[in-house]
Amino acid sequence: MFGGLHTSLERLLYERGQIDPSEVDVRFEAPTKEWTASLLMPTINLFLFRVEENTDLRRTDFTTTKGNGTATRRMPARRIDLHYMVSVLSTSVVDEHELLWRTLRTLMKHAEIPVEILTDSLRMADVPISTRVAQSEDETKLLDVWSGLEAVPRPALTYVVTVPVDVEINIEAPLVLTRQARYTRFMGDDAEPRTRFHIGGIIRDKDGAPVSGAHVTIEGSGVEASVSDSEGRFVLVGVPTGNVRLKVVSSGKAPKAVPVTVPSSSYDVVLD
Repeated sequence: MFGGLHTSLERLLYERGQIDPSEVDVRFEAPTKEWTASLLMPTINLFLFRVEENTDLRRTDFTTTKGNGTATRRMPARRIDLHYMVSVLSTSVVDEHELLWRTLRTLMKHAEIPVEILTDSLRMADVPISTRVAQSEDETKLLDVWSGLEAVPRPALTYVVTVPVDVEINIEAPLVLTRQARYTRFMGDDAEPRTRFHIGGIIRDKDGAPVSGAHVTIEGSGVEASVSDSEGRFVLVGVPTGNVRLKVVSSGKAPKAVPVTVPSSSYDVVLD
């Protein structure tokens, strides 16, 4: 769900905010001092710092649907508030303030994420995804968030996205997480520590739909290739740390090479 939501928020900022993706990046990272120093271009960052149920929207009445001579009762979807700290990071204070203002106007203009912006998986939920820019009196103080990250405070706003969670849908797809494997290689009298990662992500097309059967490899390495499943998920085992290039080959689409840093918070790829 988060992958589709973040893709939709990127589209909202780029398309409705008229922001050029070649000049401005949109990220969803913890804005620590080290991460901020690694940025190469102006960045709009949405840091998820709080998740809670919106009890005001909770419904306890069951819905009943009839068909084929039977009646099915379902519990209504719950509503979850996702709280993002939205900030802009740039080497130019003027650009930072201008970009933050553009971001604020774009987010405040849309009380719901437009349906045409949503990925297919979110559109299928058939429940509007509402948003709001939170007021300071009912939110965690963002200064406390910056302090917890041990980062230099910057102008920021709290953006709340309310999403549905259908508690009656069974989980069928396996969970793919990034795992770190550390081992020591012995060569003579020297012990050389090496770190390798198991990384996973999702391959999607430009409309946000998962792409199955895509071959994913690391350019110039001996890492065994992975083939994305029906949900677009792939896993690569034993990936070295540092800057690498993911190569994705899918039938009917041009091969794509994507530079990534290992470890990272996401290895998702969107094919043209």
